[in-house]
Amino acid sequence: MAAKNQRESGNRSRRHDHGYGKAVSRSRWMGKMAVSMALVLTAVTVLAGGCGKDGQGAQGKEITISTFDGNPYAPEEFAKVVEQFQEDHPGVTVEVQHAPNDNKALLQSRVNSGEIPDVFAVEAGSFAEMYYEYAYDWSEDTDILELFHETAVDRGRDGEGRVMALPWFYENMGMLYNKDCFEKAGITKLPVNVQELEEACKKLEEKGITAFALGGKETWVLSQLASHFILDKSLDGEGTNEALLKGDLTIAGLPHMDNLFKLLDLAVAYGPDKPLEIDWETSENMFANGEAAMIQMGDWCQATLDSFNPDARVGFLPMPVGNTEEETTVLSSGNWVLIVNKDSQNLELAKEYLVYILTSQKGVEWICNHVGLVPCAKTDTQVQGMLANDAKTYIEAGRTNGWLHTIAPATYSETCGACIQAYMTGGMTKDEVIQSLQEIWDAQ
Repeated sequence: MAAKNQRESGNRSRRHDHGYGKAVSRSRWMGKMAVSMALVLTAVTVLAGGCGKDGQGAQGKEITISTFDGNPYAPEEFAKVVEQFQEDHPGVTVEVQHAPNDNKALLQSRVNSGEIPDVFAVEAGSFAEMYYEYAYDWSEDTDILELFHETAVDRGRDGEGRVMALPWFYENMGMLYNKDCFEKAGITKLPVNVQELEEACKKLEEKGITAFALGGKETWVLSQLASHFILDKSLDGEGTNEALLKGDLTIAGLPHMDNLFKLLDLAVAYGPDKPLEIDWETSENMFANGEAAMIQMGDWCQATLDSFNPDARVGFLPMPVGNTEEETTVLSSGNWVLIVNKDSQNLELAKEYLVYILTSQKGVEWICNHVGLVPCAKTDTQVQGMLANDAKTYIEAGRTNGWLHTIAPATYSETCGACIQAYMTGGMTKDEVIQSLQEIWDAQ
């Protein structure tokens, strides 16, 4: 995606492609993150705690576990999780290699050189599948799998249904709404279809509140918005993408496509006079300060909202794509999964370490309190951040669908966003947009 300037490029990559970058915007509560992100590669070795004075284990043997990830989140706090594991395992040293930049190339380089880490993180989907030949199969470890939400476990399955990786945390996106705006307008029930959404817009207008600030200047924002309506909920994200690629589905035949254009019409009618001049930062500022009631964004924007107005009361409005509440969902993805090297010389210890950082109280608190996202592991721990905590309620209720925009053909985001911009300004008709979207999948 071409960046208009350095600021937009950075935020576009954070919100569109790479889960590991999304935490960067949380600078208000992530402490020294900027230092970590400035490093192309950070190798951290936390010295073993609780050992004898020679650093050896009970059998007089020192053990080292090597790990690799693209995680820049709160590294100092993550080191404390590792330290606790080592204190519980005298004689064990965990070498943690964080590679927030170029992690795919660096991981492949290690694999090519025969230095496969004992535990390593990869993006779920086709990239993770490249490494399943090296992965331990968790399918028979049902006691472990039960610690996670079933939909999250599915992110680590291969084509035969085997669990080759374990999930880390969710990232969530959809329509966000300002609770103070809704209360001021007397909206007591979240709209579940476009008709109810239009009634809400009218009530907001009567109170002098702009209903939508969609960030129409950003093609990635609009393509994410469209993905809610392109997605066939009976197939979920991956199933919809596969069916479109095979020709089993067409864009025109998708069940909710008409409602995408009805929502866009509302966004134009009840939005700013020049919607394509609203970038992501302006939309979030308007939203946080109660000037606009709704935006399309994800829980990664919490810190930015807090910087504009720490008192803003915000939540997820599951996208009203159809006619009923059952059809409204938040799009949620466990974008990172972790693999244990099946040929590790310390296989059982590597498995134990991975389960510890994903499911232990210490590991879960790191995700909830310092990363501010929802763990894929089942937990009652409160999540830092109003949006992520709100998203957790939909995850627990099973009212989520997977992401489509990250697995669609590479041209999807820019092409889709540009087409929607053209529709909003009258430059393209609905039929022309649908045809252009169909061509994205036909070209593959």
